[in-house]
Amino acid sequence: MANTNPMRRYLLPVLGLIGMAVPAFAGESLSASGMTKGQIEDLGEIVEAEGGVASKFRASVNVKGDYTTNALLTGRHDSNDFIFLPVVEVGYTQPLGPYFTFDIAGKGELGLYGNNGERDFVGYSVKTTLDWHPKQNAPRLYVGLEPYRYDSIDLGELISQAIGFYAGTDYGYAFNNGHSLFFTGYTFAAYIADPSSDTRNQHRIVIGVSHQFRDKLTGSLFYAWQYSDFTHFDRHDSKHLIGLNLIYQFQPNWFGTLSGSFADNDSDINTATYQAAGASIGVTYQF
Repeated sequence: MANTNPMRRYLLPVLGLIGMAVPAFAGESLSASGMTKGQIEDLGEIVEAEGGVASKFRASVNVKGDYTTNALLTGRHDSNDFIFLPVVEVGYTQPLGPYFTFDIAGKGELGLYGNNGERDFVGYSVKTTLDWHPKQNAPRLYVGLEPYRYDSIDLGELISQAIGFYAGTDYGYAFNNGHSLFFTGYTFAAYIADPSSDTRNQHRIVIGVSHQFRDKLTGSLFYAWQYSDFTHFDRHDSKHLIGLNLIYQFQPNWFGTLSGSFADNDSDINTATYQAAGASIGVTYQF
């Protein structure tokens, strides 16, 4: 189903970008290995190639380098590191009439730390989403589920696995003759996890603006707040995240991304309270 809004195609990738935590900016929970899904999720700055909305099948390869001031996520701020993050993703989109769309995407990823090799990981996830968009200028509503699994490369053991159920809404308003976009969104997610200490309910709110500086250059500035309630013990996390992203389209299928972010996580668990700044550069091929 074609989209007539020239900036609408930026809304969903941008919200997806913000919805995933920077690997170094975790706030969810500490598993037995000391890592969590939030720590090891890729930032995922994938942008739709031309015609991507109309195409049912898609695939992308993303290679990113991420610098963080706090790889261990402690209050000491003495663990700066460089993380190499290759990601492969395949997906399929099927319109269901004029208002509904079903999407499924599978992702495989690696996280390789320069100074903290014991934290190297491999991850797999599948995300399915059914959304309802009644009309062009109305908010989009969606529901879905996401099973994931992450393993330690160094130990060869499970880090965390879970199935997440989520629902939410997002909205974008184009202005400046269609070259700028205000966006906001809310997502509620419930994760049933192994180890059980990762089981949590999560609320996330995001607000931001994107601007198309040139035909092939887009930037976005956003703020996100995430509240996590861990159901198996007395822990609550509140995380604030500010991010800035620049995306440049080199060729019809090639994109480059430059990102910066700052996270402040406050938790009932002292070892999970931290601040961290990060910067990353990445290249994506989408086909």
